[in-house]
Amino acid sequence: MGSLLSAAILLGTVGAGSALAQTAPEGPGDAPETQAATSQATVNRANDLKKLACDAATASAAAAAADPGNVAKQATAAADAAKCATATANADKESASLAGVNGGIATEPVNPTLPTDAHQTAEGAVKSDNMQWVSNSRGLSNSATNPTAANGNYAGATFMHFENLGYDFLLGDGTGGLSIWSLKSPDKPLFVGGVSATSLVQPADSHGPADTQARFYEGENPTVDSRRKLAFLARDPRSFGSSGHPNGRTGLYIVDVKDPWHPQVISYTWVPAGHTATCINDCRYLWSVGPANNGSHVNGQPQDAAGVLHPEWTGVPTFVTDVRDPNHPYVYANPVDTKRNNNTTAYTHSVDVDQDGLAWTSGFGGVRGYYTNGFHHDVVSNTDRWATATDPIPYAGGGVVSLESDAQYAQFSLEHNSYHRTQAPSDTSPKTVTTAGGRTINKTDLQYVTQENTVSCTSTSGGGAGRFVTTSLAGSYGGKAWDPQWSATDPTKRYFLEKLDDYTPTGQPGANPSAGCSAHWFSVVGDMVAIGFYGQGTRVLDVSDPTDIKQAGYFRVPAIAASGSTPAQLANNTSAAYWHNGFIYVADYTRGIDVLRYTDPIKGVVQPLVCWNSCDKSQTPPKVADVQTGGAGGAVPATLALTMGTPATFGAFTPGIAKDYTANTTANVISTAGDAALSVADPSATATGHLLNGTFSLPSLLQAKATSAAGVGSALADVGGSAAPTKLLTYSGPTSNDAATITFGQHVSANDALRTGAYNKTLTFTLSTTTP
Repeated sequence: MGSLLSAAILLGTVGAGSALAQTAPEGPGDAPETQAATSQATVNRANDLKKLACDAATASAAAAAADPGNVAKQATAAADAAKCATATANADKESASLAGVNGGIATEPVNPTLPTDAHQTAEGAVKSDNMQWVSNSRGLSNSATNPTAANGNYAGATFMHFENLGYDFLLGDGTGGLSIWSLKSPDKPLFVGGVSATSLVQPADSHGPADTQARFYEGENPTVDSRRKLAFLARDPRSFGSSGHPNGRTGLYIVDVKDPWHPQVISYTWVPAGHTATCINDCRYLWSVGPANNGSHVNGQPQDAAGVLHPEWTGVPTFVTDVRDPNHPYVYANPVDTKRNNNTTAYTHSVDVDQDGLAWTSGFGGVRGYYTNGFHHDVVSNTDRWATATDPIPYAGGGVVSLESDAQYAQFSLEHNSYHRTQAPSDTSPKTVTTAGGRTINKTDLQYVTQENTVSCTSTSGGGAGRFVTTSLAGSYGGKAWDPQWSATDPTKRYFLEKLDDYTPTGQPGANPSAGCSAHWFSVVGDMVAIGFYGQGTRVLDVSDPTDIKQAGYFRVPAIAASGSTPAQLANNTSAAYWHNGFIYVADYTRGIDVLRYTDPIKGVVQPLVCWNSCDKSQTPPKVADVQTGGAGGAVPATLALTMGTPATFGAFTPGIAKDYTANTTANVISTAGDAALSVADPSATATGHLLNGTFSLPSLLQAKATSAAGVGSALADVGGSAAPTKLLTYSGPTSNDAATITFGQHVSANDALRTGAYNKTLTFTLSTTTP
């Protein structure tokens, strides 16, 4: 674990903003799309604006009635009446959104009747030693004749915390519909309820004939509103009897899951996109995307919200739906993320919101990031303006280098989904990562991307099987991906992000070369990626060096034929893998939900949110502690855990005066070993043991010592290099949550030449043992 020591000579200050008075006239910041979340303040403001608008409408109506022949007064009255109606509708939606916030069902039902479930085994699993299979559940059926039969087809899953019950639920969807599991025992999900595909069948309407088959497809990456206990299911045109894009209907189902034992569909809305959907701005809005066509009934010509065909589109862009009032969703006419493939509107496949609220779209032509609320500089128009869910502001992004030929680019290899690495304020680790080759990369420049091409590991079609790719956003922040000079058909006029590395299971331990081999949905904890790879199962990747992706773990289940009374074991066809609560939950197209445990330490700093799909504040924060279950008795796993406190700082060094400076930080030590030692070292080969300010270093060595209730410390000693670390504390037995105070000493002589700026050094703290 690294901890940054710093001492600054110069200090800076920042100013504060001012709040908008509640009685002020309406401004751009009052547009609901510009606001991150519904709150009592936004409801109050909406009601104030409603009163202002409707008072004006009452006055102009009276003026018009008193002068019926005055055309101007009649027009003003009509315009003001329309403004009053709009303000009233907005206030009603804000109120409906806030009124929907709840903690879920008050108590568990007593002896509920649970739906039938089935379970798969994992005999003969092909896996690394650090991967454990824990349990499996199959969930809902897609059979109209046997609705209680297990289905096992899951394209994606997500989690929701229930405040009143004090634990989480798992929600997964696939061809059988929506299934819900209690995670009261997180190692063994309990199937408690769901919405069957039969319940999602729609009658004939202006967008298509009546559904003919109880087969929901596919809601591939489900999104939820944890605050209001709502689940959103994106309907793909290949649902309910339609196997192709042009003729099936797309849309959005909203499901009330506040009682997870008895979820209820509360609305269905036609949307001209429906493969995946993502919550934007705290689930006030949804961005719905995909697939390549959208029920237009004309092959190769997608339609917009008005039903107008667009032969110039090669795929469907992103459509925005206001879901503040879930009973009456509103779909906006104009899509976003258009012209994504070098100025051609192409297929947007997914939207992933990062920890900072930026929305990242992936699809043919690469990845793009957008601000969706707040006041920002628009680098494309070179103006400062408000970002909204319906008119986002470009942030960064570009094409992603694939294995396709130039002529095939953005036709075979699809940028399926992505993750932008962010650093929360609570993460005080360095803002950069240094690669094995000595390159320094800003962490927030890193974008992880899946490229999907659903062929086997040995196929060369379309450039070969899909891959997991690390890229750098550096250089793309000036709006380059939106430059009108780019062309989707001219390989010399395309903009690409820098590709740092890529990964495929081909040739890796645990591979099944003849099976599907494409990268799919993934989630990130620290520097670890859990990802679904179709027939290759679940892979855990170490991306601590983004230029050298390493496989850290793997888990794959082979098929085993039925024998006698023993049912067949299905091979995996893995869609997604999600870190949550110390486990990896796997959504699989054949097996249902598998629960795995990765037993090695998590590298890197774990952020407050595990982000995929929506990462707004309504998402349940991750829990990464390993959970052990059992009956009477138990075992203590081998544990060495070190948590560092706020980095130490010496404050300001005073030039020309001899002085000994001290600074403190803290550490929390947990050890189950027979003995343990806490040490510190300077891993840098530059001025080892000395604080640095650029190329300048302090002449005197940095010193360190530590004290604690359980450990034995020593006097201040020089901080050594990695080959000779400085011992801080020793332990003669196990300890739990031993609070250590680490003191640093720095001598500055009167004649030391001090350079203006900050002196610092990243140190490595190690908790080790010789008696596990």
